Amino acid sequence: MSNIKITFLFLIIIFVSESVLAKGISLSQLINKNGQYFIGDQLIPYSGLSLSYFKNGTIKYVGNIENGKKHGVWLRYLNGSIWKENYFEGKLEGPWEWIRTNGKIWSKGTYKNNKKEGKEKHYYSNGQVYYEGQYRNGKQVGRWKYYNDIGKIVSEIIYDIGQEPQ
Repeated sequence: MSNIKITFLFLIIIFVSESVLAKGISLSQLINKNGQYFIGDQLIPYSGLSLSYFKNGTIKYVGNIENGKKHGVWLRYLNGSIWKENYFEGKLEGPWEWIRTNGKIWSKGTYKNNKKEGKEKHYYSNGQVYYEGQYRNGKQVGRWKYYNDIGKIVSEIIYDIGQEPQ
C-alpha cells in the first residue's frame, strides 16, 4: 500500500472518528433487544453513528447503525492496527481486512450471512503470503497452503466440510 493511500486511509479514520465523537453514541449506551439496538426504553430502533471505547478512553469500534442494526463499514482498532469489516442489516457481509500499523494488509477475506465465505489470505509483515485457503459456510474447505516468509510452501492441509483437517 503506498504512503499516499496510507495517509488517505488515516485521514478518513480521523475524520470519521471526529464525526463520531461529535455526533455518535457509545455502543455501551445502547440496549440490544433481539438483535436491534435502542436508546433506553425508546420504541424506535436507533439509527446513527456509534462507537465503543477501550478502558483507557481510546476508540475501539466506529460504525453506523441503521434501524437498530449494524450497517456498512465498521472499523475496529487493535493496538494501532485496523480491522475493517462490513455489515448488512446486522450481519457480517462482504469483504474484511486487517491492516497493520504500517498500512500493509495483515489478512483479508469475505463474510456471507455472518459466516466466512470464499478465499482468505494472511500475510507476513514483509507482504509475503503466510497462508491461504477457502471457506464455505463458515468452515475451512479444500487445500490450505502455508508458506515461509520468502514465499516457499512449507505445508498443506486438506479440509473436507464438517471434518477435522486431514
